[in-house]
Amino acid sequence: MAKRTHSFKRRTITRWTLSYIIATLIPFILVLASVMVALYYSSSSVTYSNSITASYVQRTFRDVLTRLNEIKAEIVVDSDFDELRSVEKLSDIPSIDLFYHASDIRRLEQTSSSVEKLFLFSPINDWYVSDQSWGHISEMALMEYLPLSQGRIDSILRHEIWDVYIHDISESEILLLIPLTYIRSSNPNNLSLGVIVSKKELFPDIIDDYHDVVIYSERMDSLVYSFSGSYEAGERDTRFASLELGSTGRVDNYVASVAEDLILSLKCIVLMDRGMYFRAFYILILVLTASFISAVAFCAFLIKRNVSRDWTRYEAAVAASGVDLEKIPMESGDYAPFITSVDNLKAQREELTNVISRQKLSLAESAFHKLLDGDTEVTKETLSALGVELLSDAFCVVIAKCSDGDAGGYLKDICGSECLVVPFRSDYGDAFIINAAREDDEYYISLFRRVQEEGVLTELSGSLIHHGLESIRDSYLEAISVHEYQKDHDIPYLSYQEMLSTTRQNTYQFTLEESMMLQKAMKEGDAEKAKSVMNRVIDRNRENGVSPKTLRFLLFSISGTIIRTINSLDSRFSEVIPEINFPPILQSQNFQKSLSGVEEIIDSTCYSISAVIASTADVSSETYQIYTRVLAYIQENYPNSMMNVSSVADSFGISIAYLSRIFKKYHGINISEYITGYRLEKAKSLLSEGRMVGDVVEECGFGSLRTFLRVFKTVEGITPGQYKSSVTKES
Repeated sequence: MAKRTHSFKRRTITRWTLSYIIATLIPFILVLASVMVALYYSSSSVTYSNSITASYVQRTFRDVLTRLNEIKAEIVVDSDFDELRSVEKLSDIPSIDLFYHASDIRRLEQTSSSVEKLFLFSPINDWYVSDQSWGHISEMALMEYLPLSQGRIDSILRHEIWDVYIHDISESEILLLIPLTYIRSSNPNNLSLGVIVSKKELFPDIIDDYHDVVIYSERMDSLVYSFSGSYEAGERDTRFASLELGSTGRVDNYVASVAEDLILSLKCIVLMDRGMYFRAFYILILVLTASFISAVAFCAFLIKRNVSRDWTRYEAAVAASGVDLEKIPMESGDYAPFITSVDNLKAQREELTNVISRQKLSLAESAFHKLLDGDTEVTKETLSALGVELLSDAFCVVIAKCSDGDAGGYLKDICGSECLVVPFRSDYGDAFIINAAREDDEYYISLFRRVQEEGVLTELSGSLIHHGLESIRDSYLEAISVHEYQKDHDIPYLSYQEMLSTTRQNTYQFTLEESMMLQKAMKEGDAEKAKSVMNRVIDRNRENGVSPKTLRFLLFSISGTIIRTINSLDSRFSEVIPEINFPPILQSQNFQKSLSGVEEIIDSTCYSISAVIASTADVSSETYQIYTRVLAYIQENYPNSMMNVSSVADSFGISIAYLSRIFKKYHGINISEYITGYRLEKAKSLLSEGRMVGDVVEECGFGSLRTFLRVFKTVEGITPGQYKSSVTKES
């Protein structure tokens, strides 16, 4: 009997003990599973985020390198640089020619806003030419052209360059070294191009302390550059070499994403520190493990004490009831398990869910910023995947300011569940995209009136109601226009509709007299006077209550006057005035930025005009008379295929070098380029009249059909036949 009682007691105590243990393990297993699921989805979100970052960085990197490749191509095909490609010592070149080379380099610098400095150098022959100076590479530190010690300059520039090299030269500047050709036999002097660009131009602000950018050369099969300096340039690294374009993988403790296209055989790889994003999860797992071990130890103590105490009470109860333990069947005895509370573990699981939600909100904010930039790739499905469910197809944008600083909280309170309020960063203050469940304009108007009546917001600028995700950018531009109008007229609450009704009668004024004054100042090369005329016109219209949108139309009109002035200049100016591209300037969201861009165009154009005027001031001199006679001779004899620089020099009894120097001084380009360009213009004119290609070759002095086709395709980018067809279709 004692043995039977002992067996019953042992089985009962074992069942109670297992109940305690199971009650402890189940919450831990649930939390551990939740952590693993959270880690999985967070890893996917982080990988997707890094892929987007890689695409954005690659686009910026491609834009800069594409322009540098165009500059390199200009240097290769420009006959001005033939002298530099063949010379071994700079002392063999006259100083005046070096000055012209420096001017050509300065012109190339000004064609790209991303280029800060540009220079050509030959590491084999130890010389360089920049827009400011020329000389030996060993003298560059003395000239203070590069912010480096001479030893550092020598280590960078005094070795042969057969691929792209990238070096940090300061905290904000990067030096790119690009060979003019990758074929050694075509570049015996190893003439290379050095370009200094801003780090922000190559690598935007999206690259922070948690990211790194690595540039890997497919051609050299080695690492070219590391943004953080964590990886050694010049070394072959199979981890980066094995990454395929458009893929994402693991390198050390980093997520590595590669964009889908190559620039100059360079792979742009964005690395993101996994540890920074998952450290919170790792810490949580450690805390849970430590808590579990402590709980197990504490539970073991409690189980031993409680089971002993409960069994004593159980025996006392059984004895008091008169039940004989020996008669209790071994199969009976359903004992309620001891269930521990899991409230604390539930709270921790909710915190993990909040972390995931914050990650999705960050990605959603990035998607809305793309919409504001005019990106049409973001769709409703994209936003839905990021947890943003749109309520309708109607949107408006407001810029708000609140005395207590929480404008977003106030807007969410008054909109309630019927509206989705999305805040975003703006140069003009707190801005919000509002998407209401109702698409009628009256609902938005009522919200605007309520804000005015309650007076919680100190300022509010609102756009019209637009439909479709692609219209969010238009709404934002309207809100900016309203905001700028409010600053000029001190109006706290204003919608775009109200601004239109206020400014409908206020069209801009740009008189013929002002247009002529602007043209006269530019033709004289007086940039300050031209900018003064333009700013007086804009200030007068702004004081007359002209809306920001109408002011932008005024700026378009002023830009048209500038273009007409440039087009009216004679051929002396056409080759020296830099290429002008107004649309990107005038499409800026910031009117002041657009105005500054137009002022920069006036400065560069007037500088070129004044330089030409100064160079032709001595029109009565013998050299200028020779220039005018040569110009007339070329225009009269261009049909003669035997006419070239040598025959022209012989006709005037002067040397080729003297003729070339005179012509470039007064016309700004080489005489050979002018002859070719003049023949091409005549050829294009004949083609537009429907003349046959064979007749054009003979009448324009090209000598042979093959030469004509090669020159036309090189300059125009299309064949004469394609040009003729396009002109015929336009007619």
